[in-house]
Amino acid sequence: MELRQLRHFVAVVDCANLSRAAERVAISQPALTRSIKNLEDLLGVELLERKPRGVEATEAGLALYHHAQIVLNACQRLTREVRELERGVTGTVYVGVGSMFATHITADVAQNLAQVHPRLAMVVTDGFFEELLRRMQDGRLDLIFSNFPQVAVSSDFVLEPLISVRSVVTAGRSHPLARRRALNRADLVPHRWVIADQPHAQDSFERYFAEEGLPAPRDIFRTNSLTLMMSLVSSGKFLSPLPQHLIDSRSAEADLVALSVEAAIERQAGLIYRAGAGSRPAVEHVLAEFRKVARPSP
Repeated sequence: MELRQLRHFVAVVDCANLSRAAERVAISQPALTRSIKNLEDLLGVELLERKPRGVEATEAGLALYHHAQIVLNACQRLTREVRELERGVTGTVYVGVGSMFATHITADVAQNLAQVHPRLAMVVTDGFFEELLRRMQDGRLDLIFSNFPQVAVSSDFVLEPLISVRSVVTAGRSHPLARRRALNRADLVPHRWVIADQPHAQDSFERYFAEEGLPAPRDIFRTNSLTLMMSLVSSGKFLSPLPQHLIDSRSAEADLVALSVEAAIERQAGLIYRAGAGSRPAVEHVLAEFRKVARPSP
């Protein structure tokens, strides 16, 4: 099996069309067809099924597609690292960061590394846990700094908790509940909410109300934009469970307030990486800096 065959196969699955895939990998369609046929003969399985409007991966083809992406991403990263070392660059580390930490903690890590290891490059992608984990499974990320949702994670990954994240029910200053004291969870149910459009966010949200035997609010707006979430809350028309450190960082603007509800949502956060990832010096430098910034010495 050759890398070019994997590239050809991934292109066909992505394009779902032999003609477009041939253009993408810059070969003729007959040559691409032969390449896929040789790959099928080598594996002894049918990888593609012809459909009226193109081609579609079989079950075996989908399994190969997933593994091929991992292999090709790893080869691409290896090529970049070898070229960077030739230029005297220490290396590039691909980091996934939970949206709530895009500035909090991560900015300090980046600034510190720039001073101590100026030839080490960091490529940072922010997002929510599920999206970041998929990227690391495919080999596009070396490590993640994020909250830990209550879901099972592959034993291939190390979860290293560093901090506890306290989320509080947050409103804008003009919200009807903003000036009330001694609220309980039942007071929150009739109001409009905005939460992250992720399974772990929905689960935590429903559990928060179920603990008191209450139904979860039905008037919910979902988004994967943390900026939009905070903007909607600031408008005074939405409630949201937001991390305390984000509320504290906006205190000078005086547009957000943590409501006086008897309970907050506590979750662990920290590093997620493949076992053995620290064997690369560049990755170990980044891991060490996150540990130092997130969990400073007393």
